[in-house]
Amino acid sequence: MKQWLVIVMSVAFFSGCSMSFNYNFWSQKAPETPAPTVVTEAKIALPSTVLMYDLDITDRPYTSLGEVSVTLTKLNPWGEEPTQAEAEAKLKDEAVKKGADALIYVRYTKLGASWNRLSGIEGKAQAVKFTRY
Repeated sequence: MKQWLVIVMSVAFFSGCSMSFNYNFWSQKAPETPAPTVVTEAKIALPSTVLMYDLDITDRPYTSLGEVSVTLTKLNPWGEEPTQAEAEAKLKDEAVKKGADALIYVRYTKLGASWNRLSGIEGKAQAVKFTRY
């Protein structure tokens, strides 16, 4: 009697583990490629053209585009410590993505160890676009 009970329980337990196959996979058509887009005008801004200021700009009018921030971390003890120059380059890249001419109120903060990093550096700035050159 115990043997039948074990067999019935085993069948009931393993009956939910069935494999299913998608037989329609082989008959599907490949997706069509989209038509190429034509770019008529490309505006390229280099990160080296973005100006950086520790304080506010008083001699030129500007419009604020929002805050830009980057975080560089050292994840293991053998990696190199992130530098302020690397954080500055990343800040300039983010400013170019927003279309900024300059960064004001640039500040850097050293980050200590936490559960997901060994150390790091964080850079924050306000991205601005000059209204008049």
